[in-house]
Amino acid sequence: MKKSFAVAIALPGKHLLTFEARQIMLPSKKGYIGFMAGRQPMLATMEPGLISIIDIEDHHLLFGTTGGFAEMLDNQASLLCDSLIEVKDLDLNDETMLVGKIYNRDTSQMTEKQKRDYVKLLMINRLRKKSATAGASTRTITE
Repeated sequence: MKKSFAVAIALPGKHLLTFEARQIMLPSKKGYIGFMAGRQPMLATMEPGLISIIDIEDHHLLFGTTGGFAEMLDNQASLLCDSLIEVKDLDLNDETMLVGKIYNRDTSQMTEKQKRDYVKLLMINRLRKKSATAGASTRTITE
């Protein structure tokens, strides 16, 4: 059995990335969902949160999304994100970003800007924790 699967990440009307991955963790209404090679077909609604990917070279990639849809079918994952936040879009030295313990919030009443700020906070928190140990790999989106 193949140990990787194809991943396509897109925004409405714009294809961003295509690559091979070993694992993806996506934010959903009831927690995080994992996709791996050979997974049963699935369609899921993504909530605001972190998309964590391990590619075929074992690099850990981190993105943020304010929501969208994810589909796993025939060993291909397609992620259609409302918006996508990359690590390079963050200022990890911004002291105005209050970090610490972030609780799961009901994001259904948030505006798009509030969702983006919430997801950025989640990303900064995760990256600051990782930077204390190893650091995070990033993949740059080219247009």
